Amino acid sequence: MPADVNALVTERNISKAGRLLHSLVPRAQVFSYYDHNGQCVWNSDGAEDYEIDNFVADLPAEVIARLLEEDTSLRRTLSSGRTVLALPVPGDDIQTVGLLTAMFSKNDGKSSSFNPSLLKSILEPAIELIGESLRVSKEMHKLESAVEEIRKELEFVYEVDEKIHGTSTRHSSLAQLVGRSGRYLGINYSVLLIPSKRIRISATHSSWKDVNRKVLDRYLIDQLMPRLEGQRRPVIFEIPADDSPGSAETGYQALLCPLLDTHGNVEGILAQLGRVDLSKFNKNDRRFMSHIGRKVEYVIEQSFDSMTGLMNRAGFEAQLVESFSTLSSDSDTHQLIYFDLDNLQLVNDTFSRKAGDEVIMRFAGLLEKDLPKSAVLSRLTGDDFCMLLTHASSDAALNYANGVRKRASALRYLEGDRSLQVTMSIGIAEFDRNSGEDGNALTTARMACEAAKERGRDRIEIYDEGNRSVVRRYDDMQLVAEIQQALDGSEFELLAQPIASLTAEFSNPRFEILLRMKDGEGGRVQTEALFSAAERYRMMPQIDRWVVSTTIAKLTAVREFVESQNAVFAMNLSGQSLGDDDFLEFIEQEIDNSKLPASSLCFEITESAAVSNLKKAQDFIDRLRERGCQISLDDFGAGLSSFAYLKNFNVDTLKIDGGFIRDITDNRISESMVAAITQVAKVMELKTVAEYVESEETRELISKLGVDFAQGHLIGKPITLDSVLADLAQINSKPTGAD
Repeated sequence: MPADVNALVTERNISKAGRLLHSLVPRAQVFSYYDHNGQCVWNSDGAEDYEIDNFVADLPAEVIARLLEEDTSLRRTLSSGRTVLALPVPGDDIQTVGLLTAMFSKNDGKSSSFNPSLLKSILEPAIELIGESLRVSKEMHKLESAVEEIRKELEFVYEVDEKIHGTSTRHSSLAQLVGRSGRYLGINYSVLLIPSKRIRISATHSSWKDVNRKVLDRYLIDQLMPRLEGQRRPVIFEIPADDSPGSAETGYQALLCPLLDTHGNVEGILAQLGRVDLSKFNKNDRRFMSHIGRKVEYVIEQSFDSMTGLMNRAGFEAQLVESFSTLSSDSDTHQLIYFDLDNLQLVNDTFSRKAGDEVIMRFAGLLEKDLPKSAVLSRLTGDDFCMLLTHASSDAALNYANGVRKRASALRYLEGDRSLQVTMSIGIAEFDRNSGEDGNALTTARMACEAAKERGRDRIEIYDEGNRSVVRRYDDMQLVAEIQQALDGSEFELLAQPIASLTAEFSNPRFEILLRMKDGEGGRVQTEALFSAAERYRMMPQIDRWVVSTTIAKLTAVREFVESQNAVFAMNLSGQSLGDDDFLEFIEQEIDNSKLPASSLCFEITESAAVSNLKKAQDFIDRLRERGCQISLDDFGAGLSSFAYLKNFNVDTLKIDGGFIRDITDNRISESMVAAITQVAKVMELKTVAEYVESEETRELISKLGVDFAQGHLIGKPITLDSVLADLAQINSKPTGAD
């Protein structure tokens, strides 16, 4: 008896009719059911009976066929003297056809009352029940098989999907889809072809190792891919042996899944060519490939720029990781060529954004022309492009970059009688084992490109670690992430440096708020490096907001002490913050929420920042002074036209540029400049502050020249703002007359 699941289910279903059979014909010793192959599936007493088994096995096929056609019965007397009655169990097809046998004793079989026709009519209800059970059993088996197949398919799709989303490299995701889908379907040759994106990824079974795959790929692209236009679902093609490209020995089927771009056009195919077991593709295979095709389109969408069709930044960075692993030795190098269109914004402003997009498309085509086979091209963002040239020297990269520049005339934009030539700045950086996998090479290539822009544009710069301007810019970029972390965490701290009065006219305490940043190792980041990076990458408005908000919050906590001593705290504001339309409103809200006296707050603005944002600086200064805040013009005298611009700003204090104070005791010109500034300030009823007062000699001289306030290490070194406020609170709490 077969031990497969289907046979066991059939046996169980027929056994339910056993009691009915014996109740209808109690004289029968045993009932047995045989399937279409003559195999005993069930008998009522559970014991094997070789005599009846042999009888059924020896029945000619035509006899069984006649029983089914005529719906009659067959009576035979066996060698043991027993009588067997065979009755047909009809079905929908050969798979559900069978024989029901009833065994009678020698005496019952010879009895005059033994009537086969009557017995058949009596057993017909049970036979119908058996037939229905077999039909249902078959349908259930088909459904279970289909469900199991779909379950396996879904498990595979979910597994692949998980691997795709968990894979850091896009190329690996596509390779996963091609290789695993081919193995799942048992395919001789699986290939992903997207000509416009220079993508070809294949997996080959050992049986097709000798087939010419290049010829196959060309056949797929030239002959079959055009026939997929307008199709959204996979299509099955019959490839006869005579027409088979690539020297395949026999004909085969090709299951082709069209891959659509964002406009619904076929841009590529995922092809499954020939099954290893020579079986045919079916609708389940087409459904499965529809799922895989959508996954491929997802990966492509995530990895490629929709406008140019080039790889996007995410895909390119993943490609860099993969390319790093291909470096064969310490002397093996890749090259990165970074392109930035110099005046694309001018095209957008002069003509239109559409015109700018056209230039970008032209530039992408220019880069793709004569693109080396070993190159990978990407549009990183906007008008920034980058090329990875694998296993190449810097000379090869320079030659290619020069070739691109020579063809740059194609980027001239014409509209009517107006035209504009677009140029490019190019940076080249080496990518080797020392570069690491974390994108350092891409950063250095961009640094070289920025150096090209700063040195006149329309030129090529090669990254050189000995070039301090490039290295400094690189250091700034590394510091940006740390600055952002400091803004989000607790690495920033505020210090306060006292500003002392040089006359008896002013006795209230004054301080300048200074910002410092911890470096994570117990030390501090150099202030010059901190502000260099923040200004270069336009992070000063964020930093200024943090300083203003944190300072006001700390002052608010000791508001009564600040107010009672009429203390003044000066905060520096950058030129970038002056240009921020929302920054003034932010300061006003902070002041309103704090309930601090506005006179306790002073805002220092550098002369150069005020002059470069003249109108905004005037509005900024006027609105804050109307609230009662004080304004100090910092680094005054550094500009050639300082006095000319002074009349434009309604400020309270001039903070003399430190360059004049450092050498004032040795330099008569510096002394004269300080004297002039002090004289003008007195005429305009402005206070003056001298920074970098480091010696008693300097303090005496500036006091003699009429400077009102001094600041520097002689006066007091910066200490934490918290300590300063704690001292203010302590002074305020002393009883009158206490020392």
